[in-house]
Amino acid sequence: MTEQFDLTSTTADPGPLNFKLWLPRWESSQRQLHCHFYATTTGLTQINEGSPDCMTQFLSDLGRPDARVTNWSVKRYRATYFSDFPDAEGWEDRLVLTWAVEIRADRTADPEDAGTHAPGPHGSYAYDATFADEDEDWERTREHVLVVAGTAYGPRVEATSLELPPAVRSASDHIFEGMVAVDLGELDFPADLPQVDEVLARCRDRGLHTNWKDRTLWLDSRAP
Repeated sequence: MTEQFDLTSTTADPGPLNFKLWLPRWESSQRQLHCHFYATTTGLTQINEGSPDCMTQFLSDLGRPDARVTNWSVKRYRATYFSDFPDAEGWEDRLVLTWAVEIRADRTADPEDAGTHAPGPHGSYAYDATFADEDEDWERTREHVLVVAGTAYGPRVEATSLELPPAVRSASDHIFEGMVAVDLGELDFPADLPQVDEVLARCRDRGLHTNWKDRTLWLDSRAP
């Protein structure tokens, strides 16, 4: 079946969303539930180190409100796939601030029933109290870049088939069914934007979607 993007949240807060959550993936290991996903800012706040309340809210927004968070990890990127403005002139709008998040919880569950499997975006009002909101957090010109491409629940993408430039650090086809993530390492902007464009072009040459707006409806037969 197909599903339109849902930016609603289980939180009653009537204010604007702080984050959008994408591509949730659930695993169970050593009697813990693991949730992997990407979070993008709406421009109001960011994730720094993360906090228990923030991570608990993320899990709730992804359909697991009863899990108790034990630990987590976050890594900051700039990514093109999740941008609302992929054709903008400014590189900051083309590459949205993104965090790869992994949360571990103390509740075991069948990963198939752990929470939503819809690729998103899922709206979130979560707030990281460790974020100090300094100007430098928004004005960095050296950023770690991730190019995500493919179609959620689409055909499997063979990362080795993309014939990527030698400067690419790695490529993983395990982030979500039908998707691939290409790690370009740290780049300086705007000077290194052509490196991003080259990888995007190679992905498109192989028929891969390089932005979520390339397909307005997700094929999502696993959504609850």
